[in-house]
Amino acid sequence: MEERHRAAPQYSVFALMLADVIFRHQCKLSPGRSYAPKLAQAIELLENTAPSDPCYRDMQTLLARIYLYKEEHEKAFPLLENITQKQPQNRALRELLASSYAISGEVEKAVSTSLAIIHDFPDAGAQPFIIISFMRPQSMPENAREVLTEIAINPQNDAEQVYKASFALARMDEADGNMKSAFDWYQTGHAASRKARPIDMVAEFHEMNRVAEFARNAVADDLGDAKGASFEREDGPQPIFIVGMPRSGTTLTERILGAHPDVYAAGEIGDLSRVLAEVIGPCSFSEQIARLNKKTIAEIRKRYLAAMKAYAPNARFITNKTPANFLRLEAIRRIFPEAPIIHTHRHPLATCLSIYTTPFAVPMRFADDLGDLADYYRGYNTLMNVFFETDQHGMLYDLRYEELVANPESVAKDYLAHCGLDWHEQCLEFYRDGKTSTTASMIQVRRPINKDSLGKWQRFEPFIGPLADLVADIAVPDKKADKKSTRKTFAA
Repeated sequence: MEERHRAAPQYSVFALMLADVIFRHQCKLSPGRSYAPKLAQAIELLENTAPSDPCYRDMQTLLARIYLYKEEHEKAFPLLENITQKQPQNRALRELLASSYAISGEVEKAVSTSLAIIHDFPDAGAQPFIIISFMRPQSMPENAREVLTEIAINPQNDAEQVYKASFALARMDEADGNMKSAFDWYQTGHAASRKARPIDMVAEFHEMNRVAEFARNAVADDLGDAKGASFEREDGPQPIFIVGMPRSGTTLTERILGAHPDVYAAGEIGDLSRVLAEVIGPCSFSEQIARLNKKTIAEIRKRYLAAMKAYAPNARFITNKTPANFLRLEAIRRIFPEAPIIHTHRHPLATCLSIYTTPFAVPMRFADDLGDLADYYRGYNTLMNVFFETDQHGMLYDLRYEELVANPESVAKDYLAHCGLDWHEQCLEFYRDGKTSTTASMIQVRRPINKDSLGKWQRFEPFIGPLADLVADIAVPDKKADKKSTRKTFAA
């Protein structure tokens, strides 16, 4: 495509196709936001197009998608708004705009755009309904339940539509206090997802066990935490990793850190997974650990730190709060032996039920069955215990969400100190900084710390089946509110 474009730069279609190839390749490397210098070339190709060009509208659409990928919503929204005004019959683009408003926490715009789609397209499907149901359920159209039920029970509909319709119905029932009906609809949605996207749980646990074995062997072989390794401190921001199960408090933890003047909160970035794949190759978590050596570690550090410098060159630290990085902790300890790692967790039933009732953009396959979800949590808990047992140099900090909410200043001071940061009062006023949080927690983190979510899982307690055993299997410590995390012990 580069050759075609160089040979005939007067044809904008080649510029469009080249930009599209660049963007698709980047999305393959990292579905989530990641540093991508090549995207600058794509953006330049798309921006330098006159409105009279026959490809102009397609170029503007692709440009908006790239800005959304980069989480530059202030640039994406005007483009999408302009395009949808000129193409009101383009339902897909209007749904993209509504979803983007929702992700960025623009509640009013997300709801009004979704309602307009429902009004203009009788066959709109479940997407606009699910946006309204989770952002402002009281605004659901009068016929919403009838439309969504038809989608959810129709065997001819694809799994994604059934999943979204079922979750929207569940959220409506939950808002009305009909918890049994809500839970039944959540189960219907997960059943459709599981049928379309089965998971090999045996393989999942085998992978966790292999990672745990590497962590134990590293201590025996003096490799744990890259013992004895020496790295020259590179210029630019240094990494802080925040890990844990989804819905365990990673977002709140990062937002407090990100309000510190020396910290840039990068969010759920895909740079670590991308760099590991680039240097080592696309393979399992355990195989990536097996392939680490002095040469690959040096190259991974170089590329990852270069990406961090591109995000915020003047910051002292940059956070990466990708929850799934708990599976990469042994690799992180060997590559970045100096990096602070914060592990967040909360009551196991609160975590699991929040995962189960959250409509993630990409459903988590281990959560589609309550028994599998309980077993996955046990596997995660076991693996994290191994990491803490083998944490020879105090890299890991144990942060319990309930403690943070009960005594935010004391706990926040403690984990900031673990990261080498002094205390700033504005850290607890993170909700004033205007930053967007593009996670499933997008509404909560735009408000001050509150206790609204504590105990919410208890509304579903009569219906949770296999999850109930987690309370007996995994002890929940009765810690005092003013007791700080031990950093060295982990108990879910």
